[in-house]
Amino acid sequence: MMSAKKWLIVAGLGAALGLVTVGVVLVVIWRFVSQGGRPVDYSLPVYTFEQTDSTHPGYRRTTITSGTTVYVQAYEEYALRLANPDPTNAVGRTAFGGGKICAIPGQPPTDYLAVDCGSEMPAYEVFRNSQRPPFDWRTVKFQTLEVAANNSGVSSNSASGTIGLTTHKRTTDPAVIEDVLRTLREGTPTTLPSLVPVTTSNLDGVHLISDQLPGLIFSPAVYRDPAGPVYLAESLAVEFTNRTTRIHARWIVASPLFTKWVQTP
Repeated sequence: MMSAKKWLIVAGLGAALGLVTVGVVLVVIWRFVSQGGRPVDYSLPVYTFEQTDSTHPGYRRTTITSGTTVYVQAYEEYALRLANPDPTNAVGRTAFGGGKICAIPGQPPTDYLAVDCGSEMPAYEVFRNSQRPPFDWRTVKFQTLEVAANNSGVSSNSASGTIGLTTHKRTTDPAVIEDVLRTLREGTPTTLPSLVPVTTSNLDGVHLISDQLPGLIFSPAVYRDPAGPVYLAESLAVEFTNRTTRIHARWIVASPLFTKWVQTP
């Protein structure tokens, strides 16, 4: 029979081991939980943010840096969107807030990364390795064009939308696709007679999808004026200052072909 003293010793050891186990579990949980409640692996490389004014008025140039590795989101990347808006393969984290930095399915992480730039909710933006040339949509052959309506997913950087339930128009017609590209490539920027707030359904994203761009979508903006005209812009920046919203874009009048297509139910 074990004496009462020995029982107390065994019970004490058991309690101590239990506390150690609980402590280990808490450490593991804390390791994977950020201040904002989003799961974060704190063993991932840390990237710091820096933002400066772009040479394009109204736009910003944002970089994330880890050691000597630098990724950038500049004017050329504003219109790039993720085919999957909720990536899961984390390869890094932001220094502030523990936001995830993820690989983009179909893209080498040495070329592009998806960076969570959201505050309360995740909002991923596309960043390019600074050693890689800026994205040039003029060199890409697109097979599909979609228009995402209802102003879905407009962010602080550009007009965007999510491929899915919000998509109301889709075509694989090469004539319509080339018409949009030609307008963006050769059209003359103009001043809009009026522009309603970005919260309305008149400001949408045009999604151009290509086999050459797996995991990414080129998403210029389209503005449908209530008076009838339709305008296109290579990219769009939304600036929030003093409770007001300013839109920065080089708007071009769309051709009759695209105007008819986008206005036809």
